Amino acid sequence: MIEQQIMKIMNQIEYGFLDEHGNNIINTNPKKWDEEFYDFYYLLTPDELLKNKYGVCWDQVELERSLFEAKNIKVQTYFICTYDEDNLPSHTFLTYEKNKEFYWFEHSWNIYKGIHKYKTKKELLLDIKNKFINSHATSQKAYTLIYEYQKPKYHINCLEFYKYCENGKLIKLNEPLYFYHVVNKNANLSLGLLSIQYMYDNKLFDLFDKNTNKYKNRIVTSWNIKKYQNKNEDNLTREEILDALNIFRGKYGTRYIYFFKFPPYEELGPKIKELLQVKDIYRININDEEIQKNIKDIFYGYDESNSYNVLLDKKYYEKVTREKYFSKYDDNLTINFSKLNHISIAFNNNYCPIEYLEKI
Repeated sequence: MIEQQIMKIMNQIEYGFLDEHGNNIINTNPKKWDEEFYDFYYLLTPDELLKNKYGVCWDQVELERSLFEAKNIKVQTYFICTYDEDNLPSHTFLTYEKNKEFYWFEHSWNIYKGIHKYKTKKELLLDIKNKFINSHATSQKAYTLIYEYQKPKYHINCLEFYKYCENGKLIKLNEPLYFYHVVNKNANLSLGLLSIQYMYDNKLFDLFDKNTNKYKNRIVTSWNIKKYQNKNEDNLTREEILDALNIFRGKYGTRYIYFFKFPPYEELGPKIKELLQVKDIYRININDEEIQKNIKDIFYGYDESNSYNVLLDKKYYEKVTREKYFSKYDDNLTINFSKLNHISIAFNNNYCPIEYLEKI
């Protein structure tokens, strides 16, 4: 079989990169490998890799591409990356179709080295994505994307390779996870949902004042911010309000936009029924890969249904039922949404674009 012949050629290649003395940097200088890879790496040509015998997955996929195309076998190549603040583990891999079945050809990822068969391309990509996610320890904020990319220019550096792949076709595989936001029916949503910070930065001061007035009393009382305790709330400047929000809610406090796990409904009580007469409900799919690229931060909040300040995580919202979610709702409270757990999302440009939202 052609594939086995190609694997035999690939078995001449080891994972790594040659230093100036012709030795594998992984073995001769692991510290340099870990700390300076972005500085010294460049994408090898297939001929260079065959000569050097050492290359990372990025190089190996280009050799695989060359070998398959020489046999007139059409392939697709993919870049997978987990975005976890400054940590960006990545991998590239090659696939092809044969007799209406799909194959993952893997050489550099040693634990999965081989040729793996699938019934559908989605099944293949999901399996690799899950394996990749499970192979790395990540924070709660991490997300993983897959891009299909075409043959790149050789000798590009690490950053150039990342950018090239990220301009490829984004593959959408995630199951949706929806959250909801209520908006006044007459609100101007031509841009989208605006954060407090966006309103301030763009001098939308009437809107800023309207949306921050509710925070003033809490800033000087219940939030227990020492520098603002007992200050006259009517004398708070816009800058002080922003400062207080960031102190109380963290560095993204003024940038957060809030979403509920489920939309409120009339049966919850007269106050909700009245509110829904003047509000529209929009939803966002936080698992949409395109949206994930443009989220700066998600805070999953505290459990508002008890007094223990238990931190929530994404898994809570994935599993909670609507009945459980609204079980502590009290229509008689002045701030009737206060017992509902919610998430806070900060977007890259400090607003949630209208194209991310769907009116329901």
